[in-house]
Amino acid sequence: MAFFGSRPLALAGKELKVFFRDPQMLFFSLALPLVLVLLMTAAFGGQSRFDITARVVDLDGGPLAAELVGRLEAVPGVTVDLLDPERAERLLEESDIVNLVVIGKEFSERLAAGRAPDIRVRLRGNGDTEGQIVNSYVESIVREMLGESLVVRQVEAMLAEAGLDVPAEEVEARVGELFAEARESPLVTVGEETVGARPEPIAQFLPGMVTMFTLFAISLTAVSLVEERRKGTLERLMTTTLTRAELLWGTWLGNFGRGLVQVVFLFGLAWLFFNVLTPSSFASILLFGVVAVASVAGIGLVIAAVSRTPEQANWIAVFFTMIMTSLGGSFFDTSGFTGVMGVLTRMTYNFWANDGFRRIILKGEALTSPPIVKDMVVLAGIGLAAWALALALFRLRGDDK
Repeated sequence: MAFFGSRPLALAGKELKVFFRDPQMLFFSLALPLVLVLLMTAAFGGQSRFDITARVVDLDGGPLAAELVGRLEAVPGVTVDLLDPERAERLLEESDIVNLVVIGKEFSERLAAGRAPDIRVRLRGNGDTEGQIVNSYVESIVREMLGESLVVRQVEAMLAEAGLDVPAEEVEARVGELFAEARESPLVTVGEETVGARPEPIAQFLPGMVTMFTLFAISLTAVSLVEERRKGTLERLMTTTLTRAELLWGTWLGNFGRGLVQVVFLFGLAWLFFNVLTPSSFASILLFGVVAVASVAGIGLVIAAVSRTPEQANWIAVFFTMIMTSLGGSFFDTSGFTGVMGVLTRMTYNFWANDGFRRIILKGEALTSPPIVKDMVVLAGIGLAAWALALALFRLRGDDK
């Protein structure tokens, strides 16, 4: 029972205190992966979002001009910036804007009469692609409004021929309601299917960064463990009746705590600030993260067991992390690899951890789905194998080899 007693917990607590008091380790474990994810998001993101600004000057001020602006603002991804004439002229002259939609003074009057409305587009040079898109939207909306106005005139003429005295305001209101209903529930709709769309960059890159830096940070704990063995610190601990298993168990718990802090911190930020997780998927991430971190926590012990000097432990940790990160798909998808490469990728911790995290985030799969259950079983197997190997190979200074 001493194996689960207070001494391993005290050792784990010491490891966590050292972790939280070391600014360099905190930066490396928490800040650096976040910075890299943000840089990748900035470099590869923004391709799925559509946001343009329509610069508009309203010289008319009438109800139909306001309706045009309202319909333009209702277009997804379009923001209308209403400018006064003087400021718009100055911005255009200074090339701060290159496209300007001007609603003329007689816009409402001409449109209500069923005549070509007074609207102009002013360009600086040839304008730009964003301005051309805005102009296309404006032209489409004006054509739609002109058609509605012509229908009102025709209805009024038909009612007059039939001898029915219906106020023009009532006719306009009723026809406007019918057109509004048609816009809300069109008779003809076009289905849109996105093929080969990329997920949000932060959702795509974050799992790989988390698995890479948890592996790297935990692997580097082997350096301090080997250093303490070299100095004889571990042997002094053993004189306090701390067994070899308790020593490894306490170190494993410290590694587990560090990794869990990284998972909670990085995925917690993704949930709170980047809206890539729901509360239920965040809970699934944490539960899967417990299995993943438990799996990787023993790898640092294995590196410490096979290393003779801190320098060896450092190089083995770096080399081991880079190989597993590259083969395990932290930077690119390796699930399609076959043959020898397919076997090698599936021998890494990163492959199974990345697969589980991405299935939860990108596909919304539950922990009970067969692929994720398989991921957790393999990760648990890796963790048990690492623990058994560390227990078999770890030696103190002076032990017989």
